[in-house]
Amino acid sequence: MTWSPTEADVDEILALHPQPLMALVHGETPAIVLRGAYEPVDCEALMKRFRERELLYDPRHNGDGRPRRVDIGTSFGSHRADREKFHAHSTQTHELFSTLFEGYVDPVKVVYEKLAALVPDKTVLTAREKDGRLYGPAIFRIYHEDLGHGPHYDSVRKRSKSFEYEVAHFDHQFAAVLCLQNSDDVGDSGEPTLYNCPWTPRLQQTLEGTTFADHAEAHAIERVQIHLEPGDLYFFFSENYHEVPAVCGDRPRAVLAIFFAMSPDRDEIYVWS
Repeated sequence: MTWSPTEADVDEILALHPQPLMALVHGETPAIVLRGAYEPVDCEALMKRFRERELLYDPRHNGDGRPRRVDIGTSFGSHRADREKFHAHSTQTHELFSTLFEGYVDPVKVVYEKLAALVPDKTVLTAREKDGRLYGPAIFRIYHEDLGHGPHYDSVRKRSKSFEYEVAHFDHQFAAVLCLQNSDDVGDSGEPTLYNCPWTPRLQQTLEGTTFADHAEAHAIERVQIHLEPGDLYFFFSENYHEVPAVCGDRPRAVLAIFFAMSPDRDEIYVWS
């Protein structure tokens, strides 16, 4: 049986997978894909607004000239080491997003609403600490030429082990990505690859002394590449190994991304960036 994404509208997805997030956890499907979740014309308009507000720039022409991902929003991974700075940065992101989408449909709200529709028995919330301090709600990530991610998995609980944060106390972690702009390259540039291989302590031991790429090749691990057009949205289990091939060409790839976590026995789902 071929490991392939589930592409349909929400009602059809729920008919196929009554618990779609657990279907991702169990490897029944690599991804839930919602085509045309956001208007492509608004994607283009937001990219223009980002440039006008100097939020979107080419890092090769700024500062030290080194290529790096441009983030519009708060990256938990980049700021979690200092809790006070992380929450201060998150507050700034909420303030920025409160006006950034004026005149257009709020893409962050769209992602939250689509997630909520897939889990009608749970409440989708921006992640927060017990004292009420909020995390960043989502993040725009812009990848210029030669930037991407090698094979990795994402889990606050299992990878970074940041147990001082509330999001580490859920059973499973996922991600969602909304495409705003593709690169000029029509090949694999920036298009994510998902592997049917969740992280486990045993796998960690197996990978000592070898690379995940060699391990995946030797064991013929199933993989699938998700091809997105502007406005397309997909959800996946971020504890599965995944990678993003480096972007080619002068036109950057831009996405809106979230992480979110759930436990079957908890009523809420926490979302962050």
